[in-house]
Parts: sequence; structure tokens; C-alpha cells
Amino acid sequence: MPKPTPPTDALPLLLLVEDSQTTTVLLSKYLSGSYRLLHATDGVRAWSMLQENPNIELVITDIHMPHMTGHQLLVKIRKSDEERYQNLPVIVMTTAEDNVDRNLAFLNGANDFITKPIDEMEMQARVKVHHRLARTIRELEISRKALAEQATTDPLTKLKNRRAFFENGAKALAQARRYISDLSVILLDIDFFKKINDSYGHQTGDEVLILVSHILSSMARTEDTVARIGGEEFALLLPDTNRLGTAVLAERIRVAIEREKFIVGDKVVPVTVSIGIASFGVDPADSIDHLLSVADTRLYLAKNGGRNRICVNDDGKATFA
Repeated sequence: MPKPTPPTDALPLLLLVEDSQTTTVLLSKYLSGSYRLLHATDGVRAWSMLQENPNIELVITDIHMPHMTGHQLLVKIRKSDEERYQNLPVIVMTTAEDNVDRNLAFLNGANDFITKPIDEMEMQARVKVHHRLARTIRELEISRKALAEQATTDPLTKLKNRRAFFENGAKALAQARRYISDLSVILLDIDFFKKINDSYGHQTGDEVLILVSHILSSMARTEDTVARIGGEEFALLLPDTNRLGTAVLAERIRVAIEREKFIVGDKVVPVTVSIGIASFGVDPADSIDHLLSVADTRLYLAKNGGRNRICVNDDGKATFA
């Protein structure tokens, strides 16, 4: 029984760059059964189509074309900062005796070449091999990124975890030192969290952690790092933020959590947080661990002062709720 023909939209997308109508017709005939083909007559149009169509999985290009040659197109692809071009397979078409162009194509990053006049079976085989290899590499890269994301993400709240916070913090501190810029941290702890777990159950406790994480994420900037670094403990890493700006944000966070209605069944669970802050350049700190330790001391002072408040220095006098 013959295999069903896959729908056209499910076929891999290839880009053919060729100014010869005869060659274009031939290659379309050779490949159209297994691939979808886009066609450009020169490198300029091909480059535009690559940017417009992120689903292109392979490029077949001639060398000698108007406006932008195949060599120039290759160079643009390989020198691009966009990650998707790094493993994009490119097959170059050359004449049998054109060793100069063939060697230059390899130097510019071509994966393979095929000689004109083009043999149908050879073209199909080469495209199949390079397409499969590129797809395998892409799948491995996706898996690698997923594993890396898992290693730095808290599974419950989807925030960064303790490891990611310290990795990002070390980089941010090095940059703050280099450019003599501000860097601050906020450390916060949910007040009486054990009581919430004991009174309402661990599922409710998890829901409170998730809701707090959503509030923190919504109030942070793109360049900030928001992390869950302990059971009910969260930290924010704030590049280019001085102590005053950090104190203002910390108080906004405290108020937002205090005002949030955490509803469990027909009951409202009261949730508040205590917060300590520290700022590089103002507070003595030679590492991100040290800076967080300063914030931790102030978090303790905030709790000792009655909870549901922030503390910005070590004498405990600058606490407010």
C-alpha cells in the first residue's frame, strides 16, 4: 500500500537562488515532491527572503548572479549574528571545471557543492543528507537549551533558581565594577509562611509562592533577574539601580503583595513580606554572595522589627511599612 502524500505545508522549505530559468525549472521538478521551494534570482532577494522566512531549512545557490553573487550571499549568511543561520546548510552549484569558485565557496562556509549540468539523483541525495543533518543538529541544540533552562529555572514558580541568580549576579557585579555603575539586590521572605502551610495546606502554600512570583515578575524590568532562592525566599538582581531606586521598588513590591487578595476557597489568606536591600558602591561587598548577605542582615532586621516592612541599612532605623 503506497504511503500517503504529506500535505504541502508539512514539507521542508528550501530556498533556490538561481537566475537561470532552465535550471530553476529542472530543480523544481527534481525536488518538488519532497520539498517546498522558494525562488530568488539573485543574492539580494535571497537575503531578504531568508529574513522574511525563518522556516527555510536549506539553501541551494548558484555562484554567478547579478546584484549579489553566491559568494557574497554565503558571507552574509555565515557572518550573521542570528543563531538560526549558523547551522543553515548551503549547497553551491558550480561548473565541473570551476575549482576556484568551489574552493572559495568552501572557505566562505558552503556545506557542499554540486556540478552543472545537475544530475537528479545526486541533487536529491545531497539535499536529503544535508537537510537531515541540519535538522538533527537543530533538534540537539533545542534539547541542549531546554536542559540548560531546566538547570537554571525553579520548577514551581518558573523564576530563575539560586544557581542562575548567583551566575547572573557575578556577571552583573563584574560589569558594575568595570563601568563604575550601580547594582542592587532585593531579598524578600514571605512572613509566617509555615503558618500558611500548616493552616491551609501545602497546595495553598505553593499557590501563594506562584502568585508572589507573578507579582515580582510583573514589577521587574527585562534586564533584572528575579529568582526563588529558597523555600519562601526570593531575590531580585537590579543592574543600574541605586539604593534610593531599589528602596522605592521594594516598597512598591511590599504594598502590592499586602494588597493582593490571596483567596483559598471562601477565605482570604493574608500574605505579607519582609524585605532587605543592599547596593554595590554604598554597602561594602566584594562578591555577589557578600552583597546578598548584607541584604539578608537587613531582611532579618525587617522581620525583627515587626515584619511586613523593608530595611535599607544596618541600624534598623530606616525600616518602614
